[in-house]
Amino acid sequence: MDERKQYKMKILILGSGSFAGQALFSNLIESGYEVIGINRSTPKSSYYWHWIKSYRKYIDKYWFEINLHKDPDFIIEKINAFQPSHIIDFMGQGMVAQSWDDPNLWYETNLARKSYLLESIKNLKSLEKYIRASTPEVYGSSHLKQNEESHFCPSTPYAVSHSAIDYHLRCLGKNYDFPYIIGRFSNFYGEGQQLYRVIPKAILSLLNGEIFTIDGDGKSLRSFIHSDDICSAFKALLFKSQPKKEYNFSTPEEISIIDLIRKICHLTNKNFEKVVKFGPERKGKDFIYRLDCTKSLSELGWESTISLNDGLKKVYEWIENNNSYFSKLSWDYEHKC
Repeated sequence: MDERKQYKMKILILGSGSFAGQALFSNLIESGYEVIGINRSTPKSSYYWHWIKSYRKYIDKYWFEINLHKDPDFIIEKINAFQPSHIIDFMGQGMVAQSWDDPNLWYETNLARKSYLLESIKNLKSLEKYIRASTPEVYGSSHLKQNEESHFCPSTPYAVSHSAIDYHLRCLGKNYDFPYIIGRFSNFYGEGQQLYRVIPKAILSLLNGEIFTIDGDGKSLRSFIHSDDICSAFKALLFKSQPKKEYNFSTPEEISIIDLIRKICHLTNKNFEKVVKFGPERKGKDFIYRLDCTKSLSELGWESTISLNDGLKKVYEWIENNNSYFSKLSWDYEHKC
């Protein structure tokens, strides 16, 4: 069934320039939905986002550069003018290790500014669903699978800020019948991801003869969810979920960081022992997140479809095809408020 035949949806994506935000933004435009994007920075080039070439005119009209930390009132003004039926929220400070450098900034942005924004959003007459992208880091490291009812046990300022805003949304739902939905996702990856993230940075390093440094011993375990599966998950939340519910999204594949880099060495035809070194461990790094995704399957019919091997090949091909451009750029994270 085509949900667009039921009514005219107006979808607002906060943080439309984040990796997952831009993937969903382009996917929804291509599917014919009316979408507006708000992000603190300009859209990236077509080297990063291939879809830019096809939708540049759309972006010029429906993409707004506004910084949540610096100008939340301007975001509120745009929201009130657009009157969205659905809001998908990726917006906020997103780095984990760097949150220790300035915890106050993470709390100001992800909690104080976000709760200020929500005070306006909760009064929108047009709003049917507010969908927030959260993180399994709220649960903390656990060898046992965590479901949506599990207790929070955050271990970094980043995770604390996400835990707090998730609790705040629960309070808004209980006291104001606010139609929030929370999705918690394992690690994102795919074509178009920021070059400082582990998968693209490792591929770039090895393709260009650079040594790649693994933080710590590389034994921590992660699950990686490809951008195609991210988009299908958010579409499931848009069309199939009910307000005031929370869902976990992950893949059945777990891999250690060291084995992930071994896979990338195989892709790039490099000798692991010659191109990889080990550095200090990141402060507060959790060993493992295990998400119970039974609810997403049973209620939304969602499960991942892109294997890690297939997804890594897609990312490798994207970087290899654009390596002459990417090799000249910085692959390190540069902090922006």
